[in-house]
Amino acid sequence: MRGESGGGLHGSRAARLTGAGLAVLLAAVGVTAYLIVDGIGKPGDAPLPTRVLSTQAIGLVSPGQAGTTSTSPSGSGSDAPSGSLLASGAGLTFSAAAQSDAEWTADQMAGGTYIFIYLANSALCMASPASPGPAVLQHCDLAANQRWTRLGPTIGEAGTDYWQLRNLADSQCLTSGNLAGEAVQLEPCQLSPAWQQLVTFAVPS
Repeated sequence: MRGESGGGLHGSRAARLTGAGLAVLLAAVGVTAYLIVDGIGKPGDAPLPTRVLSTQAIGLVSPGQAGTTSTSPSGSGSDAPSGSLLASGAGLTFSAAAQSDAEWTADQMAGGTYIFIYLANSALCMASPASPGPAVLQHCDLAANQRWTRLGPTIGEAGTDYWQLRNLADSQCLTSGNLAGEAVQLEPCQLSPAWQQLVTFAVPS
C-alpha cells in the first residue's frame, strides 16, 4: 500500500510522530485492559476475535473526485479535493489539510477486521451510528460497529491503492460527501466504487 503526501498539523512532524508512537502504545494497552476487565460481546453472541495482529499510525485519505480511475460518482456537486479524515464541528469529514500526518491508529484484528482509533483522543474509535446517519466517534469497546473490513483495492493515480471500508455491524461502507466539509456517511457498498467510497492508508514518512 502506498499513501499520499501533503501538509502537516500543529507542531513539528517529529513531535507529532513521537506522539503517534505513544498513542499506538496506549491504544494497545487500552485494548488489553478492556479485554481483562470487561470482556467482549453480549451473552449468547458469537465472540469476536480480540487478538491484535498489528498496529500502525496512518492517515485515512480520500482521493477526491479527480484522484482515481474509478467510475464517475452519481449525483451532483462540485469537485471535492482529496483530504484526510478528521473530526470537525460537522462530524467526521475529509479535510484538505494534514495529509502526511498520522491521525489514526489502524489496529488489525485477528479475523481480518480493523479498528480505527483517533489519535487526538485515543479513547475514541470510528464507528457506525446506532441509527442511520453519519459515521461517529465513540468510546472504544471493540464492538462490531467499531470494526471495519477493507474491500478492494482500486488502483488510483500514481498507482495508489484505495479501499472501501465496510462496517462489520451493518455492512455499510464509509462514504464521503460530494463537497468538501460534508460529514462522512454509511451507505450501501458499491460494486464499482466511486471516489466517495475510497480511502488509502497514508503512512507518514
